Amino acid sequence: MMTKREVFTILRMIESYYDHFVVDPERVDNWHMVLKESTFGHCEQRVLQHAAISPYPPKICDFSIYTVGAGRAIPTSAETLGVIWQQERPASDEVVQLHLAKIREILGIERGK
Repeated sequence: MMTKREVFTILRMIESYYDHFVVDPERVDNWHMVLKESTFGHCEQRVLQHAAISPYPPKICDFSIYTVGAGRAIPTSAETLGVIWQQERPASDEVVQLHLAKIREILGIERGK
């Protein structure tokens, strides 16, 4: 369990690394509501890791002890290649003819009768 003083200390750390991050009482209260179940050591490590790799201040969700889906997940290079080289099934001849007929109609092209 984190106290408000510990949350304030975390926010002051962030403020010291990022010029545009401002600590005020409202921010301390809001962050405390979310981080009160976390530990100071966990949050301190997250700040240090984040500061080492990002020029932007962390968001409160970067400190969450909960994992929710893949909201901020970044695919690996293998996953990306799998998507890029995925073979698509060609459309059936019926679908192709239907869409060609729609295009001819839109363009006002009459097929030879």
